[in-house]
Amino acid sequence: MLAITILLFVLVALFVDLKPVVDENFFFSTSDPGVQQSKKVEQRFPSQPQLILAVSSHDITSPRYLSRLQHLTQKIQAIDEVTGVKSLTAGPKSPGDALASPFWRRLLVAKDQKSSNVVIFLENTDPEKLIKRIETIVHEESEKDFQIHVAGPPYVVELIRRSLAHDFWYFSVTAVILFGVTMAAIFRSARVFLGMLATCTSAVLLTLLLESICGKKIGILTVNLGTIVFVIALSHLVYMTFNWQTLADRRHRLGKESPNLAADARRMTFPASFWSMVCASLGFGSLLIVQAKPLRELGFGGVLGSVVAFICAYVMYPSFLRWAVPRQSKLIEQEPPREFWSRRYALLSLVVIVVSAGLGLGLTRVNTDPSLLDYFKPHSELRNGLEYVDLSGGSNPLTLVVSSADGSPLNTDAAYEKMWRLHGALENYKDVGTVISLPTLLAEGDRVPFSFLISYEKMMELMEQPKYARVAKTFVTKDRKHAMFLLRMVEDRREKDRTNVVEDIRAICQKYGFKAELIGGIYYLQGRLAKLVASSLVTGLFWLNLLFIIIAWIVARTVRGALAMILSLTLVPLCMLGGIGWFHVPMDVMSAPATNVCIGIAIDSMIHLVFGVRRAAADGTKGWAGWVAAREEQWRGIVYSDVIIAAGFAIFVLSDFPPTQRFGLVVLAGCIIDILANLFVLPLLGGAQWKKK
Repeated sequence: MLAITILLFVLVALFVDLKPVVDENFFFSTSDPGVQQSKKVEQRFPSQPQLILAVSSHDITSPRYLSRLQHLTQKIQAIDEVTGVKSLTAGPKSPGDALASPFWRRLLVAKDQKSSNVVIFLENTDPEKLIKRIETIVHEESEKDFQIHVAGPPYVVELIRRSLAHDFWYFSVTAVILFGVTMAAIFRSARVFLGMLATCTSAVLLTLLLESICGKKIGILTVNLGTIVFVIALSHLVYMTFNWQTLADRRHRLGKESPNLAADARRMTFPASFWSMVCASLGFGSLLIVQAKPLRELGFGGVLGSVVAFICAYVMYPSFLRWAVPRQSKLIEQEPPREFWSRRYALLSLVVIVVSAGLGLGLTRVNTDPSLLDYFKPHSELRNGLEYVDLSGGSNPLTLVVSSADGSPLNTDAAYEKMWRLHGALENYKDVGTVISLPTLLAEGDRVPFSFLISYEKMMELMEQPKYARVAKTFVTKDRKHAMFLLRMVEDRREKDRTNVVEDIRAICQKYGFKAELIGGIYYLQGRLAKLVASSLVTGLFWLNLLFIIIAWIVARTVRGALAMILSLTLVPLCMLGGIGWFHVPMDVMSAPATNVCIGIAIDSMIHLVFGVRRAAADGTKGWAGWVAAREEQWRGIVYSDVIIAAGFAIFVLSDFPPTQRFGLVVLAGCIIDILANLFVLPLLGGAQWKKK
């Protein structure tokens, strides 16, 4: 078995790419309507990825500032992947001309005129090396009165990828070590510890290998898949090990020794583990029906990992149990007396139910559309830079393609005036920062001497020529029926969901005589993703609960037992999601799957406890006495598996990446709820006598 683990290590090292893949289009599949709409915008109005350097100073017109800005612009232009740069020293005739220009002022100068922008146009290549080069230049050129702040989708994507890569290696290894230390302290057996570590590691490695064979890459959610699979496998092993110890204790008291103790423990644990695997697979499988690509990727990996973890647990681990000797640690020896488990704890259970119901009211407050800034740690250099750019003109791009409501062309004086009114209305909307559009470009043309002799159509034709970098093609179609508005959206003070903001923008277009034909950009896609995350939480939990009703009936075999399992399980999402709503914890796409992990843990514990009740009933102990016996038999597995899992995920709280922190924090809280729901609420609802005879 150890040789198998070593072989899997070698295969993964040789054939699996462990570098997280994150790009602007990773959030959706190519068939998603939002992505298709964004691609239509790109096809009609070809553009390049952009970075923005906001360079602040007390006087952006001083000779020293402009000299340094020119030096910065030249260094950026020298980078191979950069196709063009616009700044106060590269583009407009002069800095003074830029301040007077409707077009250049909006593109290059902040509203408070305390900073100017260096707009960098990039090739469609991997931004990793490029961003590192630009960061080096930024650190070399920054001074007290020449502060450079970076923003733009390629930069944000690279920061997320970098954080995920760091957490994948650092926290995954640390969590495994913490899992191991906790397991060693509980079981005090090097052989058991080695078996658990080898089995769980093999499950993770085999899952990664099979995912690679299926053509799957490590993404923004599957970056935590290794830890999730490790936990799923570990849960099977903890219950099997405690059942192994329980059987050894029973036979020792009876004076009977069994040479097949490991096989007996495997048979005792197998039915509950099988149904736990089925429930975990269904939980992850519910993500396969949602449109958000990261959630589907996690769903596929979770189903695969659940099956692999189950197979590894029952194929590999029993060999180590046969090799090991049952031994109790001081932690296990200090277990509660039998009287502790015979009590009903009605008051405690009632408090748990009432608190869960109260927290459940926070479900309506869950924010699945957090600010872009919430992805980065407050008061860090990166977050401060993004905040500065955001407040000086917006940090998140939105592209808006409009046509005249009556179908008239956009190359007339009347259309020009109408577009200016729309432009002004968009700029006055509180969630919009800077707007660049066709009327600002035409207004720049109006500043040319004798421009009144040239029609707007002729002006557009001139601006389509190579001499003017074909700039008009970026803002108007050849048939003059559609024009594009480039909006930089402000994230800091946003109060509405992005999808609602987009609907407001559609309404503004309609009010001023235009139709919003197409909307694209990262801002729009993030809004769609947030809606999909919210709907996946609802639909995923609905289908999981529906399927769990059937499984609960199969496992419990009584109406009361099945209802008790369902009601107890409901407390977990109520507490977790409701608490997230009350405490205003951002529920981004990366931390949302924590709910599925905790529900899977809760179902696992419930099934093992109910199978304990069935074993007690088979031995003639029925009713409340059967629940007492099951609770006394299974409490170690329930408590210690949750403790080990909580200890492993707790390390994520120390991450510098807020989504990873939130993921660990939510799982940590969920483990506490799991213990209370399974050891106290479930037995009370499932077996307590309401009237004393």
